[in-house]
Formats: sequence, structure tokens, C-alpha cells
Amino acid sequence: MFDILMSNHPHFEGSALSRSYNFSQAFQLTLPIIAKRIAVKGLAAFLISILALISNAQQPTPLSKKEAAIKRKVDQLAPRAPISVVPINSQEEYGQFVSSNQEGFTFYDADRKAEVTLKYAEVCKIKNGYGGYNAAQQRHTDRTKTIVIVLAVVGALGGLIGAAAAAKN
Repeated sequence: MFDILMSNHPHFEGSALSRSYNFSQAFQLTLPIIAKRIAVKGLAAFLISILALISNAQQPTPLSKKEAAIKRKVDQLAPRAPISVVPINSQEEYGQFVSSNQEGFTFYDADRKAEVTLKYAEVCKIKNGYGGYNAAQQRHTDRTKTIVIVLAVVGALGGLIGAAAAAKN
């Protein structure tokens, strides 16, 4: 059928296709090529849409005010700086700052002797430096906290001794 339609067309008579043995056979060869092109374009569109969905899903969620404050504090730290970290619902940890990213930070814990990675949402407070080593507890401690406790105990004892001396007179 295509032979009859195309054989009388002026552009067809001088073409290489007109000299081919069987025009309908040549037309059948081009049909799979067109189908392949359509399939490749469809697959490319599908892959691009999947890539767009994945890249949107990987964007970090905005930080809360508390998390942003902790991130600002972490951004000011130099590598290997001594820090004290107070995680939410956990004891204070001491170590050296290692690195940070958009979601959290990593520090080398002085007591565990291992790197610890925490998200900003998991941290209650972060402080520069730490006090030192407590041989009785065999842990690093915050000396400021210890000094406040000692002063409170000495003040209470001083108050009791003063009250007892005043009561005797």
C-alpha cells in the first residue's frame, strides 16, 4: 500500500528508499526505532521526576530557635576545642569538638574515648571548655558546678556554726 502512495511522490522517486528492494520492509524497520525513541524519552522524563522528588525530600527541615542557638554556638568552635555538652535527659559529657554539619555535630568524648555524634535537637546546652578530671568519679567534671556546691555547703555550715554560737550567748 505504501509502495503505491509513495512511488508517485516527486521527492520519493530520487531517494535511496525508492531504490530499495521493498519499501514496506524499510518502513517496518523505522517503526521500532520510533518506539524506542518514545520509550527512552518517557524513561528520561520519569527519572527526572523521581530525581526532583528525591532532592526535595532531602532538604533539611528548618531548625527551631533552640536548635539554631546551639548551631550558632557550635559554628563558633574551633576544631579540637574543649567543650561540655549537656544532652537532653542525659548526663553532661566532656570532650573535644571535631566537626559539624547542618543537622548536628561530632565531638570526641574524653571519658568514653570515642567520637559521639549528636543532632542539635538532642542537645540542651553546649559550653566552651570543661573543668578537669575527678579521680573519685573517674570522669571529667565541670569545676564551676563543683565550686558552687562547695561554697553552698561551706556557707550552710558557717550559718549553722554562727547560729549555734549566737544561741549560746
